[in-house]
Amino acid sequence: MNCELCGRVMDRYHEVIIDGVTMKVCHDCAKYGKEINKRPAAVQREPVQHTIQSNNFIRVPPPPLPRRKSSSNVEDSDELIIDFGKAVKKRREEMGLSQEELANKLQEKKNLIAKIEREEIKPDRQTARKIEKIMGVRILEKVQ
Repeated sequence: MNCELCGRVMDRYHEVIIDGVTMKVCHDCAKYGKEINKRPAAVQREPVQHTIQSNNFIRVPPPPLPRRKSSSNVEDSDELIIDFGKAVKKRREEMGLSQEELANKLQEKKNLIAKIEREEIKPDRQTARKIEKIMGVRILEKVQ
């Protein structure tokens, strides 16, 4: 995708308002407007197919991705509770630990703890069990 202001090809774009117009611009041009979405969005690239006769480009949607098993690796009978991230954060704060200290106790990376607390990712079964054991908080529940 190209920046709508300077035309540069970009992998991620910022959505900004410049003179009342919403535009998708590169990181450098984002400073010229008021950002709508704080996180830069990844540009989704679609394959372009060229027809020889008419020199037209036709956008062909990409084929659907194969279905994968859930990345959480939680057993079918176990399911993460609603707001599992808030529960982990609340218990961590009750224990008086920083994210880095908790990560050391769990032998995980600080970044993983931060993403679990923000619920950007679901912990795999092993990590969820480790969190429950070390922190004394329930984040998995049995499902019938």
